Amino acid sequence: MTMAFFLVLAMPALALAQPWQAAGVAAQSAGAAAQSAGAAAQSSKEAEQATSSTSQAQQAASEAENEQEEEQEAPQIRDIRFVYVEGSLPYVPSSNTIATKLPLELRLTPFNVGSVTDALFEDQYSQVLSQTLVNVSNINIQPGFGVHDFFTIRGFDSLSSGLILTDGASEPESTFYQLYNIEAVEVLKGPSGFLYGSNPLAGTVNLVRKQPLPRAATTVAGNFGSYQNFQGTLDFNYASPNRDYAFRLNGLARDTDSFRDEKWSRTFAVNPAFTWWIDGASSLNVNFEYVDADAMPDTGLPLYFNNVPDVPKERNYQSPFDTSEQGIFRFQTDYQRDVNDAVKVRNKLYYRDLNWLSAGTLFVGVFPSPQFDSGGMPVGFEEEVARSLIVVDDRQKYAGNQFETIFEFATGSVGHHLLAGFELARFGDVYTFDVALLPNLDLYDPIETAEEPLYFLPNQSLVGDSRSIVAAPYVIDQIWFADQFQLLLGARIDHIDFKDDANGISRTDNEVSPMVGAVYAPSETVSLFANYSRSFAPPVARVQDGERMPEEGREIEGGVKLYLLDGRAKTTFAVYRLERENIAIPDDNGFTQQIGDQRSTGFEIDFAAEPQRGLQTVASYAYNEAVLTRFTESVLDFTTFPPGFITVDRSGNTPAFAPAHLFNFWVSKIFPSGLGVGGGGRYVSEQFIAEDNEFVLDGVLTFDAVASYSFAAWQVQLNLKNLTDREYYGRAFGANSVIPAPPITFHLGFNARF
Repeated sequence: MTMAFFLVLAMPALALAQPWQAAGVAAQSAGAAAQSAGAAAQSSKEAEQATSSTSQAQQAASEAENEQEEEQEAPQIRDIRFVYVEGSLPYVPSSNTIATKLPLELRLTPFNVGSVTDALFEDQYSQVLSQTLVNVSNINIQPGFGVHDFFTIRGFDSLSSGLILTDGASEPESTFYQLYNIEAVEVLKGPSGFLYGSNPLAGTVNLVRKQPLPRAATTVAGNFGSYQNFQGTLDFNYASPNRDYAFRLNGLARDTDSFRDEKWSRTFAVNPAFTWWIDGASSLNVNFEYVDADAMPDTGLPLYFNNVPDVPKERNYQSPFDTSEQGIFRFQTDYQRDVNDAVKVRNKLYYRDLNWLSAGTLFVGVFPSPQFDSGGMPVGFEEEVARSLIVVDDRQKYAGNQFETIFEFATGSVGHHLLAGFELARFGDVYTFDVALLPNLDLYDPIETAEEPLYFLPNQSLVGDSRSIVAAPYVIDQIWFADQFQLLLGARIDHIDFKDDANGISRTDNEVSPMVGAVYAPSETVSLFANYSRSFAPPVARVQDGERMPEEGREIEGGVKLYLLDGRAKTTFAVYRLERENIAIPDDNGFTQQIGDQRSTGFEIDFAAEPQRGLQTVASYAYNEAVLTRFTESVLDFTTFPPGFITVDRSGNTPAFAPAHLFNFWVSKIFPSGLGVGGGGRYVSEQFIAEDNEFVLDGVLTFDAVASYSFAAWQVQLNLKNLTDREYYGRAFGANSVIPAPPITFHLGFNARF
């Protein structure tokens, strides 16, 4: 449970489960290595510097080195586990690292892994993570109060059931994850605690950052668009003459307004990175990143009798005190060394710091209020919007170290590729939480009268000063019984020591997260896969009633992968059943009980192809049936006076933002002349905004388009979003409001490479 989710529920308690996240993944650029296998040949300058942990990647790197040696003489670095690619990675990646923390062909991965590269999200002009996740099947994105990414994976929300990683290290809380320095996004659907520890009950997303290249390069880009949207980015890379070290600097500045009144955001980010290729067998990467993000949150439009009132879509009902100020700092080092041909070691040291001050208006509801004349006689009713202000000041600090050893060996005729790791981490969270009253507003003629000092409700303030210390060994073994059959076994044991000094709470948890997967590939064009995995989240400290039990997520998945047109076209069909138990439900009265269970069943179809040079297409369809199998909550009943709490059974209802149908496609074509065109569409069926299922968002079909022209080192690009100017709504703050989606917008940009 995260701060953003807690704000949405507006309960007087703060979720504390998020600090228990314990993550690990392969070295950040190893993910790029796996995804760029198909592009290595055309990037021989970079492939010369790289090898991979798998035999397939080693062979590709060796061939690229031989080609480069014929072209020019350069210092040879025998083994660097970073593969660097000039320009963008391919539309259709051929491998991944998120499923095993080792480079592994997607064909031989026993999961339906989603992967998006910068070639695609730059084509679509995606600025933040959620915008590019539309390219992954069964992910539904929603605006997160205008200040953070929010999405659902197979019907489970990212805040309570997902884990975000940056270069393999877990991220605190919720924010907009910027794409200015990202070259690939990987999604592992289903419980993934076998590698990443607690909290990924439904899925894990890893952002792979751009790393220093052994060459000199600079890219400058700018963009302006509708509603005074301005953005500038810098990508500068320097390499030493003998290519033993390199430095890269990525930067972002963005200033954006909105079609909604008084809504804006300002973002500044800088990411310097340094890589030292120590010798032919070892390397060290050091990464810093700072992001400053200020924004005006968006509570949206209030619902009136479960309908959107007939008011302007631009109207703002929020207080003048609303704000969101985030400061994010990331530090990370990755050291890697080959001990010999069969043993490799690597170490990841990471630190994350989030400072978030947030104040947001919450709509309690719209109620008819009697009006009186000067003589005290009733003259009718006026619809008034009842509001409160949620104020949170949160500071989270994550620090940890992952040490891993990779072994390649055989037991008789059976081959093993085994990774054994140990993570030691400390996750801290210091916060304050307050609720203030705001004066009501006329629904149809709002005039703001709120002024300081605010009246903060007694008995609603909360403070927390918690820390979690995690010690977790983990292992995963990729076993080859034959060329056609592979077995994947993994498990992680988490020992978590939790303490909250402010509330006098302490607890120790010990949990095991197992996984087993199998792949049968009778040929190069067909592979069958299946897996079972289970994850957990420690019980949140807010649970007041009953025994505190870990939340659990478990999934069984199976499917088939087909590779056509000599590998240039790939499709995956997967079926699954995903369950989550012991969900902690915060009630309107502030009490929390573990009285929730949820289940999703469905299937997915993913398709990606590059049938000819310059022509790329991706498409996906997902059917998901999500249900709250056990869900009881207390809600405030306004039909009585004074209002009181009643218990309502939501069992059998559909979870919020879990549509039954999701369809997405994108096609682009680059012509020899330098002209490029592309476009796509997305369909999302109807979905509820809350577990009470009282208000439903209609299904919507939207279209986007792009046109570009490249000449010499320059490119200009025009993107059109919501091409048909479709009117629809998305997720707002709480269950009593919705946010209107932007109308048709344009973005015109350029980039120059030097």
